Amino acid sequence: MKVLLVITHGNMGGATNVVADLAKGLKSMGVDVSVAFGEGEYLVGKLKESAIPQFRFKNIERSANPLAALSFIFEIKKLVEKEGFDVVQFNSSNSLPGCLGVKLANKKAKTVFTIHGLSVLDENYGAFFLLKIFYYLFFKFFLSFTDRVVFVSKNNLEVAKNMKLVKDGSVIYNGLSREELHFLKKSDAQKALEEKIKTSLKDKFLLGSIGRLSYQKNYEFLIKVFPEILKVNDRAVCVIIGDGPERPLCEHLIAELNLEEKIFLVGELSDGAKYLKAFDLFVLTSRYEGLPVTLVECGFAGVPTLVSAVGGNDEIVGNENLYPLDDREDFIQKFIALSQGNGTPRDHKDPDRNFVAENMSGEYLKLFQQ
Repeated sequence: MKVLLVITHGNMGGATNVVADLAKGLKSMGVDVSVAFGEGEYLVGKLKESAIPQFRFKNIERSANPLAALSFIFEIKKLVEKEGFDVVQFNSSNSLPGCLGVKLANKKAKTVFTIHGLSVLDENYGAFFLLKIFYYLFFKFFLSFTDRVVFVSKNNLEVAKNMKLVKDGSVIYNGLSREELHFLKKSDAQKALEEKIKTSLKDKFLLGSIGRLSYQKNYEFLIKVFPEILKVNDRAVCVIIGDGPERPLCEHLIAELNLEEKIFLVGELSDGAKYLKAFDLFVLTSRYEGLPVTLVECGFAGVPTLVSAVGGNDEIVGNENLYPLDDREDFIQKFIALSQGNGTPRDHKDPDRNFVAENMSGEYLKLFQQ
């Protein structure tokens, strides 16, 4: 079986790590697997030692450019005709038009599309009605060239079925390789972060987060609620690892609320998960999610979490770790409980059973073979 995994870009991110672990897992099971993507070097490094073939696309990009989508369709058609893939699995909405390209190249080749999150179609995504209609029609059209649709959370599958985006689909949880998870011990991780923020973390209660500074991750909520956090615990400080288009907004809010010595944006760090044990509490304030890899990493690291009750978050952590989206009062009440030591690794739903790369790779292999 010859399989191609496709993702929009090879930059650092949860979906990128999942693709890398899936590729390695499939290879260990005897599959002839390759990976294809657009810009970005992070994925190149992740796959380097595994000698997994890689292909670069010139016309796949994170945008709604119809000309780029059309060019990508013909670009992947040419690649499939040349390489003769039996199965092509896609991992991002911008890669979805490629399903048509695969069918134009070889009608017998199987196409699998994994929805890592509903994005614009999510009820919590604030977009004009016409934009949501456009994306709905976009998905409906290109999904017609997909043989199987995979969701990374039960929540996303049920929502998609209710909106009649799909009739059915499979749920395969994102999994991570235990062997590739390397966490610094708490003291070392905090020392490394101290050097980056030029501030001592001794005797501090450290909140942390890892994510793109984007509309989805909703970091403005965390920044705006931080003065209330300080009323509860004046030792609290926060470190956010990540970068993105909303960095100027976050910086403005931090300055406006005089939180420059309390909230630190350290930018994108290679293998940011290795710093997880530095955090006394991991916070994820997302407006929408599929199944966030960072929460899975927290489970393996044994770090307590406080996260918005969206997407598949409740499929990873317990109810005591969830708060209704943008609900300040409930957030603070949960923070009080967790900051007093009531959050434990047991709050995570058995990562060794539910979220390991071996299980994920095995489930995809079964799907490819059907």
